Amino acid sequence: MRTRSRSIHSPFRRRSGVALFECLLAIAICAALLTATAYALDASIKAFHINQQQSILMQNTRLAMHRILATTRRCKLHAPDDAAQRLQFAAGATVTGSGITMFDINDVQTTFRYDRAAKIVNLVTADGKSYPLIRGVEDFSITLEPMRSANSVRTGAGWDLLRRATIQLSVRTTKETALAHEGVGRIKLTLSGSVMPRRNTW
Repeated sequence: MRTRSRSIHSPFRRRSGVALFECLLAIAICAALLTATAYALDASIKAFHINQQQSILMQNTRLAMHRILATTRRCKLHAPDDAAQRLQFAAGATVTGSGITMFDINDVQTTFRYDRAAKIVNLVTADGKSYPLIRGVEDFSITLEPMRSANSVRTGAGWDLLRRATIQLSVRTTKETALAHEGVGRIKLTLSGSVMPRRNTW
């Protein structure tokens, strides 16, 4: 006797697949992950630009400070750039100003002078020409401590040498130094240094 086998295929069998709710949930998760990744990438790029700007500002400020300290160290006959402070310096008083003048081994005068209005520290040569040393300077001060030479002590003259110069330099970013992604003046850097002229310490 033959028996008919029932078909295993039923029109009412559940079909496997992805529901609409599951698709929407997966899209929402992907969107959240992409948004978080975009925020992290944006923060990383901004941090990179800030670090790069700080590095550029630090390099420029260090170069300017090194130039001033090195020139002061190897020159002679230092004096404040201001006439009134020269008299105080010659009387033995420690003065703080915005400039210093000196002579090199060839007796050529060199002056570092702060232009507060333009926020520039200028290198002024003997012929009166000014060359910008660094821009964006918020504050620049030089403290000069006087001393007497051996000849001055013997003759009873005034203080004629520089014992020590202490320099403080504060700089902000400018249009020339700021990157396209950064605003002007957002980063500030302050450096200080002290120097004793070699000729006066021998």
